[in-house]
Amino acid sequence: MNIIKKKLSIWQKVFLLFAGVLLISSTIFLAQSYFSYQQVKSASDQCYDQGGFPKVVKSGFELKVFECNFHDKTDE
Repeated sequence: MNIIKKKLSIWQKVFLLFAGVLLISSTIFLAQSYFSYQQVKSASDQCYDQGGFPKVVKSGFELKVFECNFHDKTDE
């Protein structure tokens, strides 16, 4: 069996390295985004289940403020 080996040029190596780094960094970004969303969704759902209204303040992926506000009808 005759196998022809082709050497990669320096530009092909750089491109493959760049593509690999881009793939890994986008995967990490998507994972952080997903877990941040799940954190807010879970906390908000628990707040709604208790009859409250969530107040959420985020900075990037970080949850800065989470409050579960309850509205008492006797205050009206």
